[in-house]
Amino acid sequence: MASPDTLDHPPRPAGRHSPLVALAVCATAVAIADLVTKQLAAALLTGRGGIPVPLPLVGHAVRLAMVLNDKSAFGVSLGPYTWHINLLLTLLALVLSVVLCRALAMLDVWAPIMLGLIAGAAAGNLVSLVASPHGVLDFIAVQSGGGSELVFNVADVAAILGVMLVLRTVWTVARAIRRNAHAEQGPGQP
Repeated sequence: MASPDTLDHPPRPAGRHSPLVALAVCATAVAIADLVTKQLAAALLTGRGGIPVPLPLVGHAVRLAMVLNDKSAFGVSLGPYTWHINLLLTLLALVLSVVLCRALAMLDVWAPIMLGLIAGAAAGNLVSLVASPHGVLDFIAVQSGGGSELVFNVADVAAILGVMLVLRTVWTVARAIRRNAHAEQGPGQP
């Protein structure tokens, strides 16, 4: 029977960083990029008298526009406890990313990056959530049809990329389970 650490990638060469280091580096880079771009957007998109000034990028389809989101992802309200639920879910995402990193890295070499994207996005939006009483700054606005826009930030992009990699990790884990089950049955058995 194959061991989990040899299913989808060879053992780590000596001297290579641990999965937690990869997670931490990725999460830190994402959080810093998110916070810096939010500051740049706030400075660039604030006109005289503090009035937000949108900046078209691709005609009317994509523009930079300041929106303070005091709700959950995609503007979903969770009632009067939205802020508290967001804080709890963000902290949970950070803790789970660290706790699961080593185990998932044994099955999927991309797991620390996937978790780093999610943890970095959570950290960037957590800092914004705690620092701003008015909400998290979203500034990338994309027309979604019918006159409405989807407005997000760099942390949201990283989170979506992380979730896409979760699908890859789930596929990898499912393949490993099938391979182990087949190996335990032995040759010639269905």
